[in-house]
Amino acid sequence: MEYKLTNKQLSNSFRSLMKEYSELEQADKSYDWWVQEKGGYVDLNVFNFYEDVELDWEDDTWILQYQPEKGDVDPDLEVPILRYDEYVLRNTVQIFGKDMFENLLKEWFNNNYQVGFDNPVKSVTTENF
Repeated sequence: MEYKLTNKQLSNSFRSLMKEYSELEQADKSYDWWVQEKGGYVDLNVFNFYEDVELDWEDDTWILQYQPEKGDVDPDLEVPILRYDEYVLRNTVQIFGKDMFENLLKEWFNNNYQVGFDNPVKSVTTENF
C-alpha cells in the first residue's frame, strides 16, 4: 500500500513530534580554546537551547545550537547554522530520514525560535565545531 502526504501534513506531523522541544530554554554561550595550528585562541559565540539551563549548563548538553556568525573556527561555514544533538533527536531523524529531517528542522526552528534572531537558519548539521 502506498501513502501520500501533502507538505502541510508532513509539516504538521513534524511539528507534532517536535512539540516537546518547542519551549527549550535559551542561553548565549561563548567558547574559546587554543589551536596550535593558528598559534592562538579561537572563539565562537552561539545560542544553546536546553531542556533545563540550570541542569544542563555545566555539562553543556544542549539539544539545539544556533550560530549566527562565522567566528574564528571555520570561516567557510554558511551561517546562520543550526546544530542539533543527533542522539536526542535520533527517533525523529529515523522517521523522516536525515535530509528531510534537516529541511523540516530548519523550517520548524525558523518558525518556532526565530523571534529575536535577525537571520533565519541557512544550514543544519550535527557536526560540532
